Amino acid sequence: MEVGNALIMPALMAFICFALEQSLSWWFALVCIPMCALLIVGGIEGNPATMRDFLPVADRLQVPLAAVSIGAVAICAWVWIADGGASTGDRVVITIAALLAALEYINYYHRQLQHFDHWPDLKRLFSGRGFQRSQMAGDLARMRRLAR
Repeated sequence: MEVGNALIMPALMAFICFALEQSLSWWFALVCIPMCALLIVGGIEGNPATMRDFLPVADRLQVPLAAVSIGAVAICAWVWIADGGASTGDRVVITIAALLAALEYINYYHRQLQHFDHWPDLKRLFSGRGFQRSQMAGDLARMRRLAR
């Protein structure tokens, strides 16, 4: 589903802006890059057979994806604070894309943020034990230990 969302989300955001006669800036395209890249990583992460081959790539992408996610959040702040030539609709979709990029990065590389689709995870969250380590973070840690 995440891979499909890498195509659907930017298209839907652009469609809504155009339907509301809101212009889109090239900042929107820049912020969509990390969001889409992380959605693709998430789509691959959900497939165990593909993940074995992709894990070394995901490892090499961790720092660059963190950097572009931080960049997306910085662009978001800039278009709200310094105007940046963005329409209100543009600012809204830039904010959504930047937040999705940051949250997806945390969700895949650090802590599982999604708890509403698996009852034991939701119970763990409500019990006060917090967010558990994401599956990919655990897989990366094991791979890195074995590589030493």
